[in-house]
Amino acid sequence: MKTAIHGLVITAFLTLLSGAALTDQTSERPGKILGLLTLLPADDEIPGWKRSEKAFRASNEEELYRIFNGGASLYIQHGFRSFAGQSYKGPKRTELEVYLFDQGTSQTAGDLYENPYAKPLRMKAIADLGEKARIDSTPLFAYGVDLIQKGFFVRVIIQDKTEEGLNVAISFARFISQKIK
Repeated sequence: MKTAIHGLVITAFLTLLSGAALTDQTSERPGKILGLLTLLPADDEIPGWKRSEKAFRASNEEELYRIFNGGASLYIQHGFRSFAGQSYKGPKRTELEVYLFDQGTSQTAGDLYENPYAKPLRMKAIADLGEKARIDSTPLFAYGVDLIQKGFFVRVIIQDKTEEGLNVAISFARFISQKIK
């Protein structure tokens, strides 16, 4: 059952990557979303990495469901307030995605982080990154880096399962963590 749910969460993230027509959606709370978007790296703020699509965003449950389908309920159950996501292309055409969820409080973000449906099957803690951070090594061809900080749940996924790829994903996570401070 846990593996099936983990697969659903991965499927939800892959749905986001597919470039659904939701990238131009409008927000009921544009100021809140614009604030989230400022936490995401701009072109070349991480050297060699550029945004490859318009940002995904959601400021209410309906918009989040349009992006993540059934996967949205996990975030909603844990205090979802708003979401911003961005795809990037780097050297060698490597792809990376950043998902930034405002969960309201450190407690609700922490509860999401510890939820069995959000927790990777194979993970390793990362010291000195946010309040808590971990590496997800479950996918075959990708690394994920999750962190929580000040009510935010951040997930970075890079389609490069090498040490270099992992270091890039951690660099993105660190960049966002420093902006949240």
